[in-house]
Amino acid sequence: MLRCCSISIDCMTLENNSQHRYLRLVVASLTASVAIVGSNSLALGPMAPDIAANLNTPLANVLRASAAFGAGTAVSAFFLARYIDRAGIRTSLQIALLVLMLAFIGSALSVEAWQLVIAQFAAGLAAGVILPTCYAGAAVIAPPEHSSKVLGIVLTGWTISLVLGVTLSTLIADQLHWRSVYGLFAAAAAIVTICNLMAGLPNARQQQQPVSVLTALRIKKVPGLLIQVACYMTAFYGVYNLIGDHVVSTLNHSLSANALIALSYGLGFGLATLFDPMLDRLMPVDNTADQQVTQRSLRRSTITAASLMTLALLYIGLALSSGKLATLIMAAAMWGLLNHIGLNILIASLNATTTDHRGAVLGLYSGITYVCMSVGTVLFSLVYPGVGFIGLCMIASMLCAGAFVVAVAGRRKLQV
Repeated sequence: MLRCCSISIDCMTLENNSQHRYLRLVVASLTASVAIVGSNSLALGPMAPDIAANLNTPLANVLRASAAFGAGTAVSAFFLARYIDRAGIRTSLQIALLVLMLAFIGSALSVEAWQLVIAQFAAGLAAGVILPTCYAGAAVIAPPEHSSKVLGIVLTGWTISLVLGVTLSTLIADQLHWRSVYGLFAAAAAIVTICNLMAGLPNARQQQQPVSVLTALRIKKVPGLLIQVACYMTAFYGVYNLIGDHVVSTLNHSLSANALIALSYGLGFGLATLFDPMLDRLMPVDNTADQQVTQRSLRRSTITAASLMTLALLYIGLALSSGKLATLIMAAAMWGLLNHIGLNILIASLNATTTDHRGAVLGLYSGITYVCMSVGTVLFSLVYPGVGFIGLCMIASMLCAGAFVVAVAGRRKLQV
């Protein structure tokens, strides 16, 4: 009898170990997919001065490539990501990664600014499917009690992109050539594609027809959360894509100094994963299907509002620390930490709105994100010569404060 129990326990242990290994492998593949997209979307800002000089074109023309990436991502996320639920997570991710690899090759071969713009638009089309697929995949494979933790690990793909992707790409662009950076990105995309095939990502799919953008917008709580995302992302990308020029043009440092900013931000973003288990305790997954307001929903709204107000204050601190490189580097670490927490909260809140249409909802999230990346980059670059970097930080602070107001209003609506 004891021997049978022992064998049973051993089998259960082996099964649990096998499940843990599988979970780690799939999470690693999703994290790597986010990392390669993040490396591309965040590397252009720090490299922009060098690319503009090499192509003999104004900085604004190079930043249009970043805007094109955002526009392509938005178009894809709005009109293609809704098919993730039908085609399946694994199929969608593999096709999008192959398109991304070809876009990187096109970026490396660009000899005119408009060619880089087209290549980055194609990269955006791929990214608009990759990101919501990874976030939806995290929700599918994660045990309910560790939802924020697993999502937080996948989000560390952005940390990898900053600490390794952006930092190394900035150094390579400075020491070798910016074309070498896109060549390395293409090779990385090929490797990530192979890794995803080996990981055995589930091809979870829904049987119903893909929902439209308008249908996904009618899901309860989604519109308010997307407004918060819009303010949050416009603030981030508007400041991030111009901080490199501030360091080079205003503080008179070399392009390599931007690598230190990216490294500090990335380390802060990664350090924030230590707080993800706390988010699981504060915002447990609510699987109730009724329309009644739950205490968990109210708590999630409160935490969301608090994180947005904290970010509004952070941008004021970033403005005050912008006069010296050393203080800017230190502030960037806190910026990364708070952005990770805010991003996890917003995505987890969107994941909690639905189980059947996560691809469509997270496609809306990615679409809004990159519309704001495009609009934020263009608008902030237009006002930058007049208001300077401090002015940009104050505008970002006001945007986050606006998102806070929307979150508070949403919380009050839940109480009615």
